[in-house]
Amino acid sequence: MERPIALFLTAAAVAVVMLAACGQDSQPTPSGISVVQPVPSEPVELVGEGDTARPKPGGQTRPSGAYGFSRYFFEEVGGEVITTLVEGPAGEQVRSNLSYLQLKQLHEQGQPPPEELRMTREELGELVGQLDTVRQATEKYQDVEVALDDGYLISLQQSPNMGAHFVNLDRMGDGVFNPAEPEFLLYIQDEAEVWELVGTGFLLPTRLAGEDHPEAFVGPLDNWHVHYSLCLGGRGNIDSATTEECQERGGSWQASFGWMIHTYVWVDNPLGVFAMWNSNIPPLMPAEEIRETRPFDHPHGGEVETTIENFSHRDSQIKVAETLVWTNMDAVPHTVTLGSRGVAEPGFDSGLMGPGQSFALKFDQPGTYAFTCTLHPNMNGEIVVTN
Repeated sequence: MERPIALFLTAAAVAVVMLAACGQDSQPTPSGISVVQPVPSEPVELVGEGDTARPKPGGQTRPSGAYGFSRYFFEEVGGEVITTLVEGPAGEQVRSNLSYLQLKQLHEQGQPPPEELRMTREELGELVGQLDTVRQATEKYQDVEVALDDGYLISLQQSPNMGAHFVNLDRMGDGVFNPAEPEFLLYIQDEAEVWELVGTGFLLPTRLAGEDHPEAFVGPLDNWHVHYSLCLGGRGNIDSATTEECQERGGSWQASFGWMIHTYVWVDNPLGVFAMWNSNIPPLMPAEEIRETRPFDHPHGGEVETTIENFSHRDSQIKVAETLVWTNMDAVPHTVTLGSRGVAEPGFDSGLMGPGQSFALKFDQPGTYAFTCTLHPNMNGEIVVTN
């Protein structure tokens, strides 16, 4: 899988916080359900406090995540499951599929923003002003020759639903967020080899900007991300690797990249102005289908994977004899417990699941099972098991 990454690289310096994970299955499991994979009982090490969202590699139990959609992406590298991407602040994220033009129209209507944006009208106006600045400042770069004259160099070839990265090394090295000076531009090339500007992007090196999630664009919609353990150059694609694997390929191994974000102010994005992918950039597809093309690692036979994301349980539908596997993609612990609204009923209980931990149940009888998180009563879901 090609990565949306840039060239400026940093090493992370972090503090360790311990979180003890309680044992699971404290209540009898109903007939027809068996615990397949319990949550580890050893402590889970987390890295970072406040707005940092970085689990220490080694606390995860299996590869999982949806690239560009889930807070974490876990991969198996060198025989160990590690964190290869972190997105957003440590607390609850605000994700919106409103595009640049939709945000602009919303502000021009003069009404208070929808509650789910968690922004005041004044904040929305400031954000739209920042995005206007990005567009106005990059209008001249519709001519790729002007971008080259201003110091942008192509660093990564064209990625599906994203484009090719043209980076400005001087801007990437200053550690300053300026909407008028994006660190990279996104272009796509047509069959006639003509470059079209489709988006922009920003990067803040952690050694200059710090380990905390950036306070850059106004409001909570900009979920910046960091890549880890990447091998650049050498033989093969850019991907996650150990230092030894990267050296064998003749590449350059980097522990982490700085905070990054894409900003689509040229080709409007149905997934949101700050989304990683843009379904209006080739290959064109309905926005709701993009996630399915950035999946978790393929589950084992008979398994159905789901995630706990952004303080939300997801409904699932599986067949008898299949195993349902939950993975916690949040920076805080959750539980998967039979019951509703935070109240446990006699049955299955995962116990505390730290970031990256998984819990699996096999269902041998059809039925509908309601489950909840005993720590967060607003987190509720339903499992429908059919023949």
